[in-house]
Amino acid sequence: MKEKNLKGNIFWGAMFLSGLLSALLLVFLFHKMTDISRPFPSFSSQSTSSTESLKPVFRIGVVSRFPPTFIYKGYQPVMDYLTLNTPYRFELQLSKSYKQTVEQLVSGEVVAAFLGSFIFAREAQNHRLRCILRPLSAGGRPLLQAVVICKAEIGLHSIADLKGKKVALPSALSFSSNWFLNRALPENGLTQSQLDSVHHFAHHHTVVYEVLKGNFDAGVVKDRVANEFRNRGIRVFARSEPIPSSPMVVSDQSPQAVVQAIQTALLKIDASQPRYQKMLSEWDAEFAYGFAPAQNEDYDLLLPLVNAREAP
Repeated sequence: MKEKNLKGNIFWGAMFLSGLLSALLLVFLFHKMTDISRPFPSFSSQSTSSTESLKPVFRIGVVSRFPPTFIYKGYQPVMDYLTLNTPYRFELQLSKSYKQTVEQLVSGEVVAAFLGSFIFAREAQNHRLRCILRPLSAGGRPLLQAVVICKAEIGLHSIADLKGKKVALPSALSFSSNWFLNRALPENGLTQSQLDSVHHFAHHHTVVYEVLKGNFDAGVVKDRVANEFRNRGIRVFARSEPIPSSPMVVSDQSPQAVVQAIQTALLKIDASQPRYQKMLSEWDAEFAYGFAPAQNEDYDLLLPLVNAREAP
């Protein structure tokens, strides 16, 4: 009997140890998959020649709006294209927030970064940032709009209808959030206190999912994100004025030769040409139509919203 109990204890002990090791392995793998503290490796689906591997390496920053693997899928092809079409090799550098991306630009840790329109207008002068490119929309214009969405069957038809409703918003530093709270509500005779509640989420896509699940009556997102969910259960019932699309940004720390190479390579893309269309279909949807030149003055129209947010 003692021998039987001993064997049973050994068996269950082994099972416990095996389960513990499996759990630790899963935690380790999860940490590795979601670690954004280091740049992504520079490998790509295309073979890297020995010449390319010897090119000087520069990093381009992006805020982790999605899980790192999703960011890699949409942004790494852009890095591969720049590496093939410039004298430099480019790697992605993810950050957890717009603030961290700005800090990376100022310190010279990244040579360029993709920023939101509102945060660029807010930080450009204080940190001597300069925008160099704006992505084009499906209509061929470098513009975007914030849109207010609800489930298709919900009876909301104007912002005034949101009194007493729950509203989901993206980042507090996004144009969508600031336009809604500081312009759309006042223009429709409402204040934030007259809503049931407002909640900010890290990602525009999360806002859409929360509305679709019925957790919120309405949400505010970029038009491009809303377009991804066309015919999937949401309806747009209000829009902002068009504003300049989210820019690619550099700082006074960025080497001018590298900046010029990035601009030249991306501006030569013509989305109407078949030879570019397949390539662009593999990029993040925000870049699917190519780029246009940009200058800081394009974003001055957002300064009243910036000032409204900073007002006591």
